[in-house]
Amino acid sequence: MNSEIILKAEGIRKYFGGVAALNDVSFEVRRNEITAIIGPNGAGKTTLINLITGIYPPTSGKIIFEGKTISRLKPFHIAYQGITRTFQNLQVFHNMTVLENVMVGLHTQTESEFLNCLLHLPKVKREERRVAEEGASLLRFFHLESKSDWLSSSLPYGEQKRLEIARALAGKPKLLLLDEPVAGLNIRETEEMAELILKIKKMGITIILVEHDMNLVMGISDKITVLNYGQKISGGTPEEVQKDPKVIQAYLGEE
Repeated sequence: MNSEIILKAEGIRKYFGGVAALNDVSFEVRRNEITAIIGPNGAGKTTLINLITGIYPPTSGKIIFEGKTISRLKPFHIAYQGITRTFQNLQVFHNMTVLENVMVGLHTQTESEFLNCLLHLPKVKREERRVAEEGASLLRFFHLESKSDWLSSSLPYGEQKRLEIARALAGKPKLLLLDEPVAGLNIRETEEMAELILKIKKMGITIILVEHDMNLVMGISDKITVLNYGQKISGGTPEEVQKDPKVIQAYLGEE
């Protein structure tokens, strides 16, 4: 396994007014590993993902991706660097088909300029066919190919979750951030999602996983970072984190 550090957060602080959502958080993500970020509600997990993807700038500290500081970049610039994400609250385009949703994610892989698109030049048509073919291939990977022409709103909730990840993968990320991918799923759907996440890892994609399902986290993660009240209280392998008294206290309220 490649042990190269692909992403590093150094001394991250984020204040909203006088409230510290994150306070001096530092951690590393190694290439082709699954790094989980866990913690009780309000610990700052989603805020950290929002900082990595450029939705918020940090109050102080910096985030480094493949040796470059990305802390002040806009979200679309960060996406072009090779970082994509899903959201805690499901975000699919309900008035678009399943295939069209995935094709939206492929926009970072297109080269046609506005005027070429307006004139429907042959290059644009070739690119549209390529994007549709790549989108169909992703749908097969997520077992959604038979529903490619369905409106995404007509999919069951679990399939909408898979569709959102498919769209994130369409951007050909080097780093994929999954924000609670099994929230609201039943046991069977959760097991299927775990298998899909491991398959994505085998494709050579590094993953940051934010999740409350501890069975999933402990079962598929290589490393875990634990947050509580905006601070990092532990980090290490699943076995190390489970034995840490600070983690036990944060989750169970006891030593």
